Amino acid sequence: MTLYSVTDYVRDIREIFYRETEIGRIVERIKPLALRLAQDPNWFHERYRRTDPDQGVGLHLLHEEDNHDLAVFAIAWAPGLGVPPHNHKTWAVVAGIEGQEHETTYRRLDDGSAPGFAELEATHAETLYPGTAVCCMPDDIHSVFNNGDRVAVSLHTYGRHLNHTGRSTFDVEAKTETPLILKVER
Repeated sequence: MTLYSVTDYVRDIREIFYRETEIGRIVERIKPLALRLAQDPNWFHERYRRTDPDQGVGLHLLHEEDNHDLAVFAIAWAPGLGVPPHNHKTWAVVAGIEGQEHETTYRRLDDGSAPGFAELEATHAETLYPGTAVCCMPDDIHSVFNNGDRVAVSLHTYGRHLNHTGRSTFDVEAKTETPLILKVER
């Protein structure tokens, strides 16, 4: 098997950007590359399994362009913990590396015009395992938590670094929307 590195992955994504402009086509072309990188253990370090005790999740930055576009992370999820419903405000491709993570997608019922208010309805749920990948579009809302009994790790590729998109987290019961910034390890 030929080694596939983060550097190779970023180079291939840049080539996709050169050839494609439509987000749906971009993420579908990145998806098999993300799976390829997620399945190659040669780039993976033990530190990528670390989770932040305050967040329950560890974001390990693997690559980010100087202008904050194209960000690649290894994200570790502590058992039974995760991130409540949130958006990205950019596209995403997520590929499982180890363990499992449960994702619930939501549909926004309000029009987003009232600051701090959001009404969501769960529409789909699935568990991501090694060898599987999902894509998110900029307006998608989902929650992610580790429904397994050990740390789960996944490869996340975003059109823009998450802390530079103005994304939000949502409380479904309280019907609120608040800014979301997570700590990142470099």
